[in-house]
Order: sequence, then C-alpha cells, then structure tokens
Amino acid sequence: MGDLCNGCRDHPRQRTGPAACPFNFLYWNFLLAHEATLRANPRMGKNVLGLRHLDPAEQAAVRGQAQAFLSDLAVEAA
Repeated sequence: MGDLCNGCRDHPRQRTGPAACPFNFLYWNFLLAHEATLRANPRMGKNVLGLRHLDPAEQAAVRGQAQAFLSDLAVEAA
C-alpha cells in the first residue's frame, strides 16, 4: 500500500507463508469472512472481486494462517 514496509522482515506481496505480511493475510481473511456483505458495498465491491484470483487451496491457506496468527495473539495477551 505504500513504501512504509522498507526494512521490514515480512514480504507485503506474499499472502501466505512464513515471510507473509500479517496485514496482507488478515486483509484477505477479512474479505473471505465477509464476502457476501462486502460485495453489496459500492466501495468494497472491487476488492471482493479480487477474491476470484484465490483458488480454494490458497483461500484455505489464508484462513489457516490468519487463524494461527490470531490464536497466537490471544495466547500472548493472556
């Protein structure tokens, strides 16, 4: 989204994997979780259309990585 990622250990263009940026896979996970609602929103419709580029295996990988990341956050917060 910008050049603020320079020097970061995460790779903003990767949706999944050990070097994927959490903002990236959390964003796609949010779109997957709320696709039906967001599709009707004129500001988010184009973003939701981007989901068509994710095959079912990649969608599952995004969901799994997001869930693992959020679970780790919950454990750290406790």
